[in-house]
Parts: sequence; structure tokens; C-alpha cells
Amino acid sequence: MVTVSDVKRDITPQDYLTLTLGDDANAERAIEKAVIWATGKIRSTGNAFDEENEVVKQIVVTRALYELWFFVGYPDRARAKEEDAADLIESYFGSIKTKAGDAGNDSGPAGGAVALPELPCYGR
Repeated sequence: MVTVSDVKRDITPQDYLTLTLGDDANAERAIEKAVIWATGKIRSTGNAFDEENEVVKQIVVTRALYELWFFVGYPDRARAKEEDAADLIESYFGSIKTKAGDAGNDSGPAGGAVALPELPCYGR
């Protein structure tokens, strides 16, 4: 299980203080949200979420940092962490499936066509 100490080890003490506003509860909430996100993304690849796996732990820590950077108002730095977490998932587990991105792949070929109705000809 990822802990606040794991997040602290991944960044400088000053960044941790800035990102958490000096409150470990903010880091704990970021970890909770990161676990939810990572679980969904990893399961979408067809794999199980295993908190004891070192790669999964790093994914959760990286996503928790995304949550914290976004929390303190640095969306660009947050997005970089989000991309890092997604890259870790895809490099270890395979492609992340998204509802919008994969919908076209599952729909198959067209099954019919729409015909315009014949309209009566008035005034002839």
C-alpha cells in the first residue's frame, strides 16, 4: 500500500510542503484518489490492480503527485505527472482502453443505410 512516506520520498521536502500545504491529510486524500484512478486504468488493460507490485506503487505515487499539483493550482505540472503515470501503465500493462477512444473499434461495419422517403409531387 502506498503511504505518505512514499510520496515524500519522490519529491523534495520543500515541494511536499508546498503541495500539501503542510497537512499530511492532503497527501492521504491524493493517494486515495490516485488508487481509484490507477485501479480503473490498470483494469482497462485487462490486468489486476496489485498494490504490492512496485510498478503499481510508482503509478499511484505519480498520480498522487498529479492530484497534489492540481490541488495547489499548477495544472501544467499536474498534467505532466498524469502523462507520466499513464506512460508507466502503458509501458508495463499495455494500452489503456478509453470509452471514447475505443468506441469506434467495437462498432463494426455499417449494417444498413438510410433512404429518403418519396415525397408526393404537387403542382404537376
